[in-house]
Parts: sequence; structure tokens; C-alpha cells
Amino acid sequence: MVKHLLCTNCGYDMVGSEYIANTVDASLCQQGPMYSNQTLLNLNTKPYHQITCPYCKSTGNWTT
Repeated sequence: MVKHLLCTNCGYDMVGSEYIANTVDASLCQQGPMYSNQTLLNLNTKPYHQITCPYCKSTGNWTT
């Protein structure tokens, strides 16, 4: 899993908790002991074309 994204439209660098908040589709997560947190993050990461930049609001313009 990538740990940061760079918006190719405005240059915004999304890292840390902001990265997780904007890239993980929390609606797919279910609580339970079957999967570790890392596995849930790997399975529920949104495709890059669905991630919106919190600064310029463009969608899908990311590089790693």
C-alpha cells in the first residue's frame, strides 16, 4: 500500500492520517477479529481515479 499521494493538478501532498481518511473506503470495513488492520487497509483502498484532492477538489489526478 502506498503511504502518500501527490496531486498532479495542484501539487498537494497527502500523507499520514489525512491519506488514510481520503483513500480508505470505510463503508466496506466490518469489525471483527478475522482480519488485521493492515489487511483491511489493503483490501479497502479506493482506486486512484475515485480519490478527490482535499485542496483543489480535482478527482483522479494522483502520482505516488
